[in-house]
Amino acid sequence: MAFVGAGIVALALVLFALPEITTRSETLGPELEAAVFVLGAGFSVILWAGASPNPAITTVGGLFGNRDEDAIRRWFNRHPPTGPARFRPSPLESVNCEGCYTAIPARALACPRCGANRRCRTCRKPLYFLAGAVRCAPCVRDELFCSCMRAVRVPRLRTAIAR
Repeated sequence: MAFVGAGIVALALVLFALPEITTRSETLGPELEAAVFVLGAGFSVILWAGASPNPAITTVGGLFGNRDEDAIRRWFNRHPPTGPARFRPSPLESVNCEGCYTAIPARALACPRCGANRRCRTCRKPLYFLAGAVRCAPCVRDELFCSCMRAVRVPRLRTAIAR
């Protein structure tokens, strides 16, 4: 698009020089008036092309724009990002007690209400307090960075022997 503007500016320069080439005198005529108008239009086209969102796909057919570019912009605005927006919890985020659903501070090991000990969020094994942080017992890491295998809850089957 900027090259189209450069072509219009070149046309304006030709119109500026046309009276001197044809009559060998510098006169003010309709060619000079047209040249001033065309020069302004050429610079406008160059500035518009330089300020467009993507000058590479701005076309003359779209009259300083492109229907495909507008469709792409609408498509990006319409579709939300894919995938779940799941964030890891903070190490200082409180946890709810399994028994009474009371909020337990992140640096506490037991529920302040019922006294039940907390378990790791990943492997469900007991936690302990070490070096100012709540750690998982088997892997000795912070609770959120536990590298133990995830606990799989299997429902207990009642058999004739267990009764």
